[in-house]
Amino acid sequence: MNFALVVIECFTYNQENYIRDALDGFVIQKTCFPFVAIVHDDASTDNTARIIHDYAEKYPEIIKPIYETENQYSKKDGSLSKIMNNEIIRYNPKYIACCEGDDYWTDPYKLQKQVDFLESHPDYGMCYTKVKRFVQKSNQFIDEWGGPNETMDKLLIENTIPTLTAVFHKAIYYNYLTEIHPSKRGWLMGDYPIWLYFAQNSKIKFINETTGVYRICTESASHSNDIEKIIRFNNSYHDIRTWYNSRQNTVPQKKLDQNQAVLLFNSSVFRSSKEYAKLYYKRIENKTPKIRIKYWACMLGVYPMIRYISKL
Repeated sequence: MNFALVVIECFTYNQENYIRDALDGFVIQKTCFPFVAIVHDDASTDNTARIIHDYAEKYPEIIKPIYETENQYSKKDGSLSKIMNNEIIRYNPKYIACCEGDDYWTDPYKLQKQVDFLESHPDYGMCYTKVKRFVQKSNQFIDEWGGPNETMDKLLIENTIPTLTAVFHKAIYYNYLTEIHPSKRGWLMGDYPIWLYFAQNSKIKFINETTGVYRICTESASHSNDIEKIIRFNNSYHDIRTWYNSRQNTVPQKKLDQNQAVLLFNSSVFRSSKEYAKLYYKRIENKTPKIRIKYWACMLGVYPMIRYISKL
């Protein structure tokens, strides 16, 4: 197949226990248009690559594997995205969909529904749905997640777009890569900057249906027991939205700072407040006294924190 209307991006590494669910979610899709799933295995040391190979042999028109012999993510130089983007060009798609190797789709008409909407609404650049959240450690579903934060001002306050449900225009995405150069910015989140760019340059549609499962693992980019890792991730999240907000001042910066204070309080880093305080002080020691007081208020508890920062 030399052309696909939709290309699915799937990155995976050492996910032998999960990758079958992701691949099954791709091959069950029922569409009236051609699509492919580019499955990039980043030099896994378990059986992930072998499982991908088996699916690629069984579904050669859908599963298009890339096997690395050297881990690309660890290079931190954008190699992972470059390899995927070069492969996407081969199929010249109109749309791109996302699903990591530990997540999966459950609705066989997911792609068809989303493409139908985008084809009939050319002023929309992307659309997304809800997911069920599954905690791997306890082996149970906890809730549904995803909501109607479709506009820039709402997304700056809270990201409610599950990555595994997003389908978006390739042309706008490539404009993002050319204009923003995300690989040079040191951001720890690959998806959130994309959503904000689409919100600035097109319309986004929330489809109120549940189409997949987001798996919460013990250790991942957004979930960890490592305090320093959580701090870096949350601070990167705030840096991203502050940077985007500075381009057009969509939301008062004070509101974003207050929101960040609440976010940090609710983070698991506060389970070890002494260690957190030592690490976080490095982050705010050069801030103005007003900002320092506001963030240290987080250490006092929910009520005094909210009571204090609401007055700033």
